Amino acid sequence: MTAALLAAALFGAIAAVQASVIRRHGLWSMTMVGVLVAYGVGWLLHLAAIARLPLYLAQVGVGASLVVTALLAAFVMGEPLRREHWIAVCTMVGGLGVLAISAGSIGHSTFTTQTTISLYAMLVVTAFFGWLAWRWDHPHSGIALSILGGVAYGGSPIATRALVDFSWDLNTFATALSIGLFGALGFVLYSIALNRTSVTAASAPLVLLQTLIPALVGLTLFHDGVRHGWWPLAGVAFVLSLGAGIVLCGAEARIEMLDDEPAQQDQLG
Repeated sequence: MTAALLAAALFGAIAAVQASVIRRHGLWSMTMVGVLVAYGVGWLLHLAAIARLPLYLAQVGVGASLVVTALLAAFVMGEPLRREHWIAVCTMVGGLGVLAISAGSIGHSTFTTQTTISLYAMLVVTAFFGWLAWRWDHPHSGIALSILGGVAYGGSPIATRALVDFSWDLNTFATALSIGLFGALGFVLYSIALNRTSVTAASAPLVLLQTLIPALVGLTLFHDGVRHGWWPLAGVAFVLSLGAGIVLCGAEARIEMLDDEPAQQDQLG
């Protein structure tokens, strides 16, 4: 849980930086290399969380990065949060606490040929539709890219589960190789989405899908457990945490607006 929260802190701090970098310097720049390094460190922390926690808890824990972003907006950027943001912060913290208490045993981490093929099919289909969304000259293309980025980011923690009980058999090795492919695809799609739409519009579907997809797969495919009698509370806590995360995407938008002010003043000057 500590690793998940540390990853959340890192991802939350880097989110506003990524939005600024992509808009000022483009996708390829030395500054973006620093962003990638930070994401790499966050992924290692995320891996540690996935190894010790059910996927639904690990993903909600990392999703708490939005709480970090909200607090940055309030105390570092000097932009007071609205009431709904503070309610969302408390809701996500409370939901995370309930999920931590209700978490049961971790399921298996075995990948069969069928699941490996399914993962790569998901990767190829997401990449294909991502290419179509990139070529799509429409105001909603940014939202489409963020949805596909969320699917890609959702595939990465699923594949990361292969590293928990790693072996050199073909299925496990092939699944492990897809981790970086899913992560790279999600990063590119999300970065392009940030350049086409607001941070809120790009982040909300991304947060929803990258949390929901691994959680469902963990429960249905890997048989991650919930403590006996805690299913109703865990379900409510998960849904409330997801909703709070979507609301907190607005805090990223506020940081984005603050970050854009100097650039706008330079243009006026």
